[in-house]
Amino acid sequence: MNFDRRRFLEALALMGITLPTISVAKEKETEDAEGDFRFLVPAYLQNQTATGINIFTILSKPAVAWLEILDSTGNIQQTIYQSEDGMINANTDFFHFSIAEAPRSFRYRIRAKEIQKFDPYKIIYAQEIQTPIFEAKLAENNQQQIRCLVYNDVHEEKSSYRDLIPNHDPSIYDFFVLNGDSFHYVTDQEDITEKLLKPIEFFATGKPFIMNRGNHETRGSFARNFKRYFGYPNNKYYQAFKRGPIFWIMLDSGEDKPDNHEVYAGTVDYDNYRKEQAKWLETVLQSKERKSAQHTVVISHIPIFHSDDWHGTLHNRECFHPLFQKYKIDAMISGHTHQYGYYPADKDHRYPIFIGGGPKAGKRTIIDISGSAKSLAIRMTRDDGTELGLFKK
Repeated sequence: MNFDRRRFLEALALMGITLPTISVAKEKETEDAEGDFRFLVPAYLQNQTATGINIFTILSKPAVAWLEILDSTGNIQQTIYQSEDGMINANTDFFHFSIAEAPRSFRYRIRAKEIQKFDPYKIIYAQEIQTPIFEAKLAENNQQQIRCLVYNDVHEEKSSYRDLIPNHDPSIYDFFVLNGDSFHYVTDQEDITEKLLKPIEFFATGKPFIMNRGNHETRGSFARNFKRYFGYPNNKYYQAFKRGPIFWIMLDSGEDKPDNHEVYAGTVDYDNYRKEQAKWLETVLQSKERKSAQHTVVISHIPIFHSDDWHGTLHNRECFHPLFQKYKIDAMISGHTHQYGYYPADKDHRYPIFIGGGPKAGKRTIIDISGSAKSLAIRMTRDDGTELGLFKK
């Protein structure tokens, strides 16, 4: 029998099925139970709004945790718990704290107590730990200039996050976008912590990032838990907002195969999902917020031109391209193909399209977007510093 293991595993991953790893899972479970109480991921910033920010943390054991906002001398100015329906979140390893009115620059740390026993009548705490003090710097919605760095198709090449930042200096950016396929597929929480959150800790504790889902984030047995680890307005992967002089639109392009493809075994509905986004998109393109911005940039994983003729490409084009043309967006940023390219406006699309490269050295790219009231500049650069495309308005 001709048995292609690689294709077999890929098909299983697309359906959200993984082969049993019972011994490894038990070994990991025992290790965590007996190991130190610690922060697996100390902090990362999510879901920035006009006034607020969310800060997430992940611990190695069940705990109660809280966020402390500090002044310049380290004194506690505010203590924030994750609270809902009168109950503070506890006896879990995952917390997210919401700061409704967040200063644009502030210092913070997270503290946690390990829970040794948790029942209706008695809670016993063990040790208490805390993170280092971090400093968050957030953009003003109405600031005169804005700068964003876009990654795509990192595919678990963890060093790329640091390697690709010019001079390894994240401070020059206001926020970051991971435009899909940070993973091959996701099978558990450890995939998210080890393959993404830890490698980007060097910027994510101080600057917010947006996880813009690609088709590989839809795959694997943990795909339906994925959203829990990231902050999204209205609990939707797609979103739009004005920050600085730019109106930013994040679309979720879905999978690249038709919904009835055998690998999905009848478990996906991306066509209707894209139609849902198209209705929403027309609304936000006509919004007062969008009209108040000087520029409009769309970020979506699967390109709608200069890609392939698979269903995902064509259906994204059918749903979104007429709206891009009608409402005159300034540019579209994509990835997916692993073949970088810059395509100026032409007879097919009256807006430039950037397609970032793949995960391997020599193919890796970043896309740098900066805007002011009078100008918009989008530059794509390869990992050796070579400029691959530049759009200026």
